Amino acid sequence: MEEFVAVVRLPNGLTQRVTIQADDSGKARQMLEAQYGRGCVLTLDRPQRW
Repeated sequence: MEEFVAVVRLPNGLTQRVTIQADDSGKARQMLEAQYGRGCVLTLDRPQRW
């Protein structure tokens, strides 16, 4: 599993930064859209490691 950081649009129009663990970015996007609604994912990236 990998960790991804996403910015999603909430139903009230605001945005929120969330962290999710998934096998790949496609599955991460699917999981986020299932929770927040289709088209809600504005950005989806892997977090930077220092």
